[in-house]
Amino acid sequence: MNEMKVLRKILALLLFLPLLSVALADGSVPWKAWSDGVFDQAEVQNKLVLVDLSAEWCAYCKKMDATTWKDSAVLDAIQKDYIPVQIVDEKNPQLAERYRQYGRPAVIIMDAQGKELIRKRGYMKPQWMEWMLQAVVQEHEEGKL
Repeated sequence: MNEMKVLRKILALLLFLPLLSVALADGSVPWKAWSDGVFDQAEVQNKLVLVDLSAEWCAYCKKMDATTWKDSAVLDAIQKDYIPVQIVDEKNPQLAERYRQYGRPAVIIMDAQGKELIRKRGYMKPQWMEWMLQAVVQEHEEGKL
């Protein structure tokens, strides 16, 4: 039974790698849909899960899409240490409702077991996002989160 779980994780990883290189080549975050597979992948790759809470009506969400999520330093930090997930209210209302109180835009960073490590509400400039992504990884590795 454990062998099947490991094989599923390896298969998910192998299928994801080509998508990652294509998405990063065009300068955008390779957002994934929320699923158990995301957390399996994070565990296999020893990465954290970065969740972007967004909505089509949100002006600051659009600003982050145009600036923060296109910044090369932010993209590098995500590629190195994170599995990126985007939850758009209109595309997944049930899941969006679960995080309604977080506001939009909002960013949540979780470990591979789904434990919330940090959340940040509101627009984040690219430099601030890069610093936060790096700091969370460092604090997590040191056992402080």
